[in-house]
Amino acid sequence: MGDPVALFFRHVLEARLEALFPSGARVLHVGCGPGEEALALAARGIRMVGIDPSWEMIHAAGGGFDGAYVNLGARGPADLPRVGAALAAALRAGGSIVVSLAGSWPLPHMIRRTLTGVGERRRRRDVHFAEGPPAVATPSEARTALGPAFEWTDSYALGVLVPAPAQGQWAADHPQTFGALAALERGVRRWPGLRELGDLSVLEGRRREPA
Repeated sequence: MGDPVALFFRHVLEARLEALFPSGARVLHVGCGPGEEALALAARGIRMVGIDPSWEMIHAAGGGFDGAYVNLGARGPADLPRVGAALAAALRAGGSIVVSLAGSWPLPHMIRRTLTGVGERRRRRDVHFAEGPPAVATPSEARTALGPAFEWTDSYALGVLVPAPAQGQWAADHPQTFGALAALERGVRRWPGLRELGDLSVLEGRRREPA
């Protein structure tokens, strides 16, 4: 059996991708990893093209994509403006985009760190996207850095109440508590003030018409 928290995160994201990308859509998957999402969506007729999360790879992938799912992972690329420009060139006008990035202030992580002292600080100060090592960005910072080519329509958190995937054993040992937290999280993940407190922050939007 897999990590129940990771499976929960994946289920939520796959459901949103299925809702946003119709059957037959050609979708750029940036930061595809082992490709679990691609396999699941391929079964529904969505054609996923997986690449590494860098603006050079996005540029090399070409254009005319109907949508993009961008997984920036635990540490997003430092040069988000170039990533945004490359994505804008790759997507057709009106194409949907989903961006997942590490949350800046994950609530369960902060509580655990406060009570036990275990865990690193995730948030970095003085974020500069065009230079230096990758940095964690807030959703607001990411929207701005990705540029004006996108209209953002939704923002929500994953892991604002449930623990992070690294705590999957706890979730497996306490299935009823985990299930209750997951159900409660469904109702609050879009609340202002809470949607930046998840282990992951997710942005949804679309490619604007070119100026």
